[in-house]
Amino acid sequence: MKRIFCWLSSFLIAGACDTSTVPTYEPQPDESVTSIAHLKTRCTGHSLTLTQDIRLHCVVTANDHYGEFDHELVVADPSGGIEIEVDATELYRICPLDTEFTLYCNGLALGNYGGKILLGVPSGGTYVVDRIPESELGRYLRRDDAGELRREYTLHTFSEISMRDVDTYVRFDNVRFTATGNWCDVDSLTGKPVTTERLIADPEGATFSVRTLGSAHYANEPLPVGRGSLCGIIDYFNGKFSLRVTNREFVGFGDTRLNGGAPPRACPSDAECSTPSPTR
Repeated sequence: MKRIFCWLSSFLIAGACDTSTVPTYEPQPDESVTSIAHLKTRCTGHSLTLTQDIRLHCVVTANDHYGEFDHELVVADPSGGIEIEVDATELYRICPLDTEFTLYCNGLALGNYGGKILLGVPSGGTYVVDRIPESELGRYLRRDDAGELRREYTLHTFSEISMRDVDTYVRFDNVRFTATGNWCDVDSLTGKPVTTERLIADPEGATFSVRTLGSAHYANEPLPVGRGSLCGIIDYFNGKFSLRVTNREFVGFGDTRLNGGAPPRACPSDAECSTPSPTR
């Protein structure tokens, strides 16, 4: 708890600079508020370090509450979403779902990973961006309780998914997993679950990939059976889309009361409603 308290205290204490050529974290008169979609267009190469006073007003749509987004946050605004790389655990405690933030981008970096734009700090050479150190996260993210944004999914069919949906929060209804088994495979040497992709199918037989990290709390649980709904974030790598489930939101499978009935309501925050129970 001491670590969390110290991190939250950093929201109130931050250094200021009066030049846009070095990182600065206090609002400046000429500071620009931009959209996530516009910010992404700035990364036209492998990576780009941001040295201007750019702000985003965003809401948390995915975190590491169930290990599904390990060392990652996903935030969104009306224009789209973006994944933020963070060198911290238990981010869900300090960045709960449905929390509004102002994100100060000066000093951060954009990176193109397989066609998907990530946000972090400038890379030391191995990756397109590196993770934001936990001790510095409060310099970039400031809580904003304006109440303008909510974590709300968009209902989609598989064929509707496009690049504009990458890192956005969506829901697929009336789908089934095409095979039985667990969410994740197990490494034969370590005995630990590994990141795995499974397929879901719609009533017409079209399929879509569901990607689950080995760190997910339910990685060793059986896949849901029957038909139901999945909520998650659209991922992308080298021409392929996939869904990453958020906040354990897979409901209705094997429950005839929900299949074909009213769609489930996604939980905008842990405090507002309970998480759907896992089915494996």
